[in-house]
Amino acid sequence: MSFFEIGREARPYHRTLWLIWLIAGLLVFLVGWHVMNLTQANHTRQIATTERDLANLTRVSQEHANRTFRSADQVVRFVQSRYLELGNELDLTALTRQGVIDAEIFNQVGIIDNKGIYILANIPTSGKLDLSDREHFKVHVTVDKGELFVSKPVIGRASGKWSIQLTRRINLPNGDFGGVVVLSIDPRYFTHFYGELSLGKQGLMALYGLDGIGRARRVGGKDEFGKSASQSQLFEHIRQGRNEGTFIDHSKVDGVERLYYYRRIPNYQLVVVAGVETKEMLANHVQSRDALWLQAGMLMLLIVILAGALTRFLANLRRVVLARAAAQQQVQERTDQLDAIFALSPDGFVSFDQARRITHVNSAFCQMTELTGTPLEGMNEEAFGQWLSKRCVAGTPGINLKKLHVRVDSGQTDARELMEVDTSQKRMLQVGLRCNARGLVSQILYFRDVTVETQIDTMKSEFIATAAHELRTPMTSILGFTELLLMEERDPETRHEFLSIVLEKSTLMAHILDEMLDLARIEARRGQDFHYVLVNVQELVTNLCKSMSLPAGRTPPELTLPAQPLMVMADARKLQQALMNVLTNAYKYSNPDAIVNKKVSIAVTLTADPGDEQQVCIAVTDGGMGMTPEQCAQVFVRFYRADTSGKVLGTGLGMCIVKEIIELHRGHVSVDSTLGQGTCVTLYVPTHTEHLRQ
Repeated sequence: MSFFEIGREARPYHRTLWLIWLIAGLLVFLVGWHVMNLTQANHTRQIATTERDLANLTRVSQEHANRTFRSADQVVRFVQSRYLELGNELDLTALTRQGVIDAEIFNQVGIIDNKGIYILANIPTSGKLDLSDREHFKVHVTVDKGELFVSKPVIGRASGKWSIQLTRRINLPNGDFGGVVVLSIDPRYFTHFYGELSLGKQGLMALYGLDGIGRARRVGGKDEFGKSASQSQLFEHIRQGRNEGTFIDHSKVDGVERLYYYRRIPNYQLVVVAGVETKEMLANHVQSRDALWLQAGMLMLLIVILAGALTRFLANLRRVVLARAAAQQQVQERTDQLDAIFALSPDGFVSFDQARRITHVNSAFCQMTELTGTPLEGMNEEAFGQWLSKRCVAGTPGINLKKLHVRVDSGQTDARELMEVDTSQKRMLQVGLRCNARGLVSQILYFRDVTVETQIDTMKSEFIATAAHELRTPMTSILGFTELLLMEERDPETRHEFLSIVLEKSTLMAHILDEMLDLARIEARRGQDFHYVLVNVQELVTNLCKSMSLPAGRTPPELTLPAQPLMVMADARKLQQALMNVLTNAYKYSNPDAIVNKKVSIAVTLTADPGDEQQVCIAVTDGGMGMTPEQCAQVFVRFYRADTSGKVLGTGLGMCIVKEIIELHRGHVSVDSTLGQGTCVTLYVPTHTEHLRQ
């Protein structure tokens, strides 16, 4: 199975996994979102409930403070009017006994003269009390604001207790400042009332002045007086004109975070505040939230476990499916391999089942026998043997399958016979038989085309006969003239003539043997003894022409060389040998007596083959006798010679050697010839590409 096939097969599985985990993720998200909404709604509801409760508590506290301060103001106004009537004769103690002044609420009532001296009181005081430095006195000295002033909690100099001073200015009949009526209230009066309210351990109920100083403040079970909270959001809201509202803030006094509700008291520079610690307020909410998230977490975990279990199940299922698919794939691949072997094998195969009927015939067998339109599948062995015999060349023996079986049964594991098939091209086939006692295939007949091997054997025989013939001819002359020289006395001139013939024929034999040995060595070593170096083609051609011995009366070859140096990786000696063979033939087969144009030319060019590989082209052209197309087709055959007259000496091996040398340089040779007009032999050698890039 290829990488892309695996990828395509895995896509549905991966999409399914993505879908499973997408749904699981969506369910987890929905559970979380639902729980978050529930907890948020519960949180909002808890805050709204607490705000409503605090609003009611501040309304009650506001009303309590209003009644208290109105009652106090009535007492202050009464004492103010009576003092203006009676002056220092006013008996405040008597008024207290008469119940005009409520001693349970108001600690002390008195008069401070215009010098700040505490002159009258309902409680006896010792000594002279100077209160001119007190805020509740100083605030009335210069300006009459016409309202009841509520001071910060202070330790009373007359009572020695914490008290809130409620004061009004006394204006004399002429409008001058006559002093201050002062009424003291114990701040615990308010904190005791606040203590009746259930606000929790860190709950707060307080009465603040708009100056940020707490007149009375109760936190849990603790009373506090005079604490400053001027930096609280409370006074920022009041400065912005919001006289009632709620906010959450960390207390500037004790640092506890609370939910606050406040109300400003009309006609007084006071505000009542109720607060509940957020932690305590949200305790039930947090407990409910934690329980919900625990349940949600368990549900989410269950969803993830189910998704994981489903993923694991699918993974196991996929492994099983892939294992089966892999097994099937292996079987299929093996089948495909066998089919490919049968289809691509150059040998023909015919397989038989246990009943010895044909089950498969490969394409190579069909090509060998040119089988068309005759289905062989299902044919039994005997009928196939008869059909095969009819395909043999007339007069040649057919294939005896029974004889092959006898050989196999006698212990020969591989029985073979030869047959010559009569097709458009006669083929020599080697037929073998392999048998199998078990399995679906009982036997296989395989057919190997040994036509080439047969032709090679024939060519070897012909080569030996030709070589023997070529050597026998000069040897006969050598033997004959040597025998004449030994048997008869000859004159010096005749002896010289006979010896010249012997030398010429011996030289020819040596040349034939050298070329045969050279060709055999090239074929055997396949270039292993070549020494490849970078060779300049122009220099090689030029040096060859300079060193060449020209036939009598012939001119050197005309050279056409490019200006740019052309370099090839070659064995310079072997490449020069190939070029010399071609050049020698050009002069040899362009006899000046038989042609009009006796010039020989060499042209070196740079060209490209169909694969776009740069090649150096060395073309040697003559104007000689030329060749027919049939002769051109045989020019590279060993011992073949276009001139059969015997006038042109040669072995017929030169062009064969040229072809072998050039092919070992990864090149090729082409021959273009016209009878009576001349021949052009072109050597193609791949150029050195690195040199060209430079």
